[in-house]
Amino acid sequence: MRGHLGIFTAVLAAPILVFVGFLLWQIAANERTRLEDEAGDVARNVAVALDQEIAGLAASLDVLALSTNLQSGDFQAFYNQAKQFAERQEGIAPVLFDLNGQQLVNVRVPWGEPLPSGNMPIQGAIREPGRAVVTDLFKGRVSSELVFGITTLVRRGGAPAYVLAFSLSQSRLQSIIARAEHPASYTVSIVDRAGVIMARTPRPEDFVGKLATQDLRDSTVGLEGTWAGTTADGIPIFGAYSRSRLTGFVAAVGIRYAELNEPLWRSLSLFAAIGIVIVALSVVLGLLFGQRITAPIRQLSERAEALGRGEPVEPLHTRLAEANQVGARLAYASQSLQEREADLREANEEAQRFAYIVSHDLRSPLVNIMGFTSELEALREDTFRRLEALRGPDVSPADQKADKQLGEDFDEAISFIRTSISKMDRLINAILKLSREGRRDFRPERVDMTALIEAIRKNATVQAEAANATIEVSRLPPIASDRLALEQIFSNLVENAIKYLRPGVPGEIEVTGRVRGPNVVYEVRDNGRGIDPKDRDRVFELFRRAGTQDRPGEGIGLAHVRALVRRLGGTITLTSKPGQGSTFSVVLPKRWSAETQRKAA
Repeated sequence: MRGHLGIFTAVLAAPILVFVGFLLWQIAANERTRLEDEAGDVARNVAVALDQEIAGLAASLDVLALSTNLQSGDFQAFYNQAKQFAERQEGIAPVLFDLNGQQLVNVRVPWGEPLPSGNMPIQGAIREPGRAVVTDLFKGRVSSELVFGITTLVRRGGAPAYVLAFSLSQSRLQSIIARAEHPASYTVSIVDRAGVIMARTPRPEDFVGKLATQDLRDSTVGLEGTWAGTTADGIPIFGAYSRSRLTGFVAAVGIRYAELNEPLWRSLSLFAAIGIVIVALSVVLGLLFGQRITAPIRQLSERAEALGRGEPVEPLHTRLAEANQVGARLAYASQSLQEREADLREANEEAQRFAYIVSHDLRSPLVNIMGFTSELEALREDTFRRLEALRGPDVSPADQKADKQLGEDFDEAISFIRTSISKMDRLINAILKLSREGRRDFRPERVDMTALIEAIRKNATVQAEAANATIEVSRLPPIASDRLALEQIFSNLVENAIKYLRPGVPGEIEVTGRVRGPNVVYEVRDNGRGIDPKDRDRVFELFRRAGTQDRPGEGIGLAHVRALVRRLGGTITLTSKPGQGSTFSVVLPKRWSAETQRKAA
């Protein structure tokens, strides 16, 4: 790469130097034009730098406006968060207002001290929600300094609630001017929309906060241009200006007429020509090498995205050897993932087939046991009748008592057998159900989750009233997924919440939901018995139950729920405190697809 750079530099240097030699002959006539253009460039650079500064601050403001502390109304926590932010960013003071302009949080004032009503213009943010609005220069009521602000509307619960602002010292604008490349003799100013000077060089202490000259205010009405006038201290100048597109502020540059006619223009033109050469070489080399590098990087990015989607990835063939090596690694990883995915899918299908076959094979001997149990009951009746006939009417009380005890023991044994048969039958049915659910094809559709949970709540009304429980359903975000699977998941969770309430305590069951990135989070919360920490994972295992076993069940429901959630591409977690209640959190993708199921498999 360095060799290429040297070749390009050598090739380009010769014609450029020839051009500069010719340019020096023409520079005398064009010097004034060059200086005028340079003034325009400086003005544009300052305006662009101002826009970049404001854009960065607006982005930071938007991030801070998303603070969960604002949504929860915890102003003290937000004050601490804003204070930490201000300590990392010099010259920024976050301030929170209510919609009437009363300050709620100001990092310049210790927390807990009374705050005055703010004088920062915040109506622009209220009128234009969704975007950051920059104010003109004003004197801060708390800092007593000349400041300007960036404001944005903060919503809480979907409604306008606050205005968050950055109170910014005008020294930030002074720094922008200082960073702009311009001769020290130039007069560079930033003027707000009201025509007030916000920053200036030279002598900012004499002119900041005062109105700019009338000729500047009258002439700077467009996006950019030039004018002839005077500086604020009365020096005749040629002026150029450029208007910031984000703020409407004007960056104005003035060059003294005496400097335009300065005899040393030839030396200055030579330095400018050298600068142009260097800049041109840098730009050209940057474009060439940027194209050489970015194309392979873009192709690598496309392959990485394909790998993330589970699609096959082909090796990369470019002139950049390093990119080719990475591409080969991605292709190898893609092939390995596909092989492992196929193995896992096959193993899962085999496990489902095995469960189905085993459950069918178990049912056959179970039916035989049930039949022979009936035979034993009939044999018992026949045996006791024959025994009674053989003994005749003269049976001693001791024999009668022994016969009665024997009959009771026989009946108890038969009862144990039938109870075990019933339990085994329920377990086999559960295995069959899980196996069938594992093979069922999902049919995604848009599901109104509020309506779905409301239907579940109505179906559970009788059980809820019997348990002295209420079920509250918040407004839930919709989802595109399999309706039947969703009904099974949340019916099970609501029924479990009702089943395991604390005796004597009115039950409170709440279903809530929220969007989190590409996913939707639904929560079923209750105030029931709760689950011991050591049992929080085992409750999702098949045939495993936790706590006191005083409710009917086989330990299948939550295992089935977790299997369905995983097939839908989601996760389910449990948080609980014994004696206080439990919360089941189900995280699902907003839109289910066959690709989601394939990855879940």
